[in-house]
Amino acid sequence: MNLISEYASILFPLAGGIGIFLLGMKFLSEGLQTVAGNKLKTLIGMATDNRLLGIGAGALVTGIIQSSTVCTVLVVSFVDGGLMTLAQAVGVIMGANIGTTLTGWILTIKIDQYGLSLAGISAIVYVFSKKETVKYMALGALGLGCVFMGLLFMKGAIEPVKNNPDFVAAFKTFQANNYFGVLKCAAIGCILTVIVQSSTATIGITMVLASQGLIDFKTAAALVLGENLGTTITAVLASLAANNNARRAAFFHVLYNVICVFFATLLFQPFVASIEWGMNAFLGISDLYSLENVAVGIAGVHTGFNIMSIIIFVLPCRLVAQFLESNIVTKILTKLKLLHKETQQTPEIEALLTVIERKKDFTIKFIEIETRIKKVLSYTGEQLNIGINNLSSCMESDDTKSPEVEQIFAIEKSLDRIKIKFSTVLSSLVGREETTTFANQQRIFAYERLFDSLESASDYMAQVAKLRLRLLDNKTDLLDYQKQDLIKLNGLISEAFAKSLPILKNGQKYTPQMLEEHEANFVAIKDFIRTIRTSFWNVSSGNTTDPIVDDAYSNMLSSYRKIRDHLRSAGNAIFGIDKD
Repeated sequence: MNLISEYASILFPLAGGIGIFLLGMKFLSEGLQTVAGNKLKTLIGMATDNRLLGIGAGALVTGIIQSSTVCTVLVVSFVDGGLMTLAQAVGVIMGANIGTTLTGWILTIKIDQYGLSLAGISAIVYVFSKKETVKYMALGALGLGCVFMGLLFMKGAIEPVKNNPDFVAAFKTFQANNYFGVLKCAAIGCILTVIVQSSTATIGITMVLASQGLIDFKTAAALVLGENLGTTITAVLASLAANNNARRAAFFHVLYNVICVFFATLLFQPFVASIEWGMNAFLGISDLYSLENVAVGIAGVHTGFNIMSIIIFVLPCRLVAQFLESNIVTKILTKLKLLHKETQQTPEIEALLTVIERKKDFTIKFIEIETRIKKVLSYTGEQLNIGINNLSSCMESDDTKSPEVEQIFAIEKSLDRIKIKFSTVLSSLVGREETTTFANQQRIFAYERLFDSLESASDYMAQVAKLRLRLLDNKTDLLDYQKQDLIKLNGLISEAFAKSLPILKNGQKYTPQMLEEHEANFVAIKDFIRTIRTSFWNVSSGNTTDPIVDDAYSNMLSSYRKIRDHLRSAGNAIFGIDKD
């Protein structure tokens, strides 16, 4: 019983400390992410074809939100949404590994005894503050306080262990005193990080163990190498529901860390010696094996390893990206079911739903969801424009089963299916505690309005095609002038709507002149419909024409007017105009 009590007195406080630490990291990251808001996207958007800018963007974003996992998951989401190429993503991923090392240095600050005070004051500010920015800054400070409290609890739980010969002997079996010992320690660090899903937490635990003298500096350094590898699992999990390029971005993250860890373990003694030299040369710390300096040494290992990794990969990173995109690798990964089969697919709405159900961090989840929502909306707009263009062929051809006609109905049915799932996604976001900010709610309603407009336009597009086919089935047809008017009207609508698609697809900036042109184009379309309708009435009142043709043509004009109204509303939503 005494042995059980002894184990319990160590494990329970240790588990509590780890839990408080992880909760603190969640609060810290969530608070910083919320304050940063959409600026995260802008920072990641700095990732151009210049790999150094990409590395800088990744490091900056991760430094701000204190989570390389979040940054790499964002990158996977951006690649999935087509907002970033794999070649651009690799630089951000490498930079994220640099940015996350800042957390290790924060953990070396010896203010853990003030963690409770910081958490308490921050909690009061968070609860009573009405201003959103202050509220989430307080949440970040609360998280930081919990981080230091967790470290304090972990130290308190571990401290008795160093006086127990059995525990000390157990820890002595994990020593990085030879190559296999280094690999064993790296494997343990990797497994622990996969379990807790946070390299920062395992680095914190490593610092506690080293500062209590249970492991030496070299063993801690080997653990850190494995912890860098273990943190890649989250990006892999995030990519499972994404497209092939997003999966390749996650595979690059794994491959990048595997190769760098391989070299660091293979050349472990020179690597550790270089860290010792660097800490002495730049910080004046000469003895990293002392209990006082070992935590700083661990932070130095984390930073040094990631700097070394970038030096190794900065030149060949694009070649590695091309290698992952090559036909040979694609075929191998597809056979292993690590990539989807290369088939024409509609946007992964099921993946969008999976993200909502599985992701733990809502702030990043909402950014991921927004990226995928925009991808779906872009796809919807492009498909709708294809269908409208096909209406011209439908008017000109007498073939009731032409590919263009069949595509019109296929697009309409596809958008109907997407609508059900898309509505489920948006309705699940409305009213949630995490989306109660005015800006988030407004964006959700804007997305809903935009999709409804596009989907409704597709219904009337299909209606025009059905009316035309109905005439052909009745062995009759529109008059020549009616066909020409509808073809011209169709072209005007397609041209006007197409001008807003780049803004929807790529987030292209628009000017006041573009807004004026958008409104002028749809006003002109309305006037044209009015003109040809008046002309039709005048012609039909003075001639004896087939009533079936007259009725079909009149209904086609009504459907086109509805298409015009819905596409104008969709364009207004794209341009951010709050009116129908």
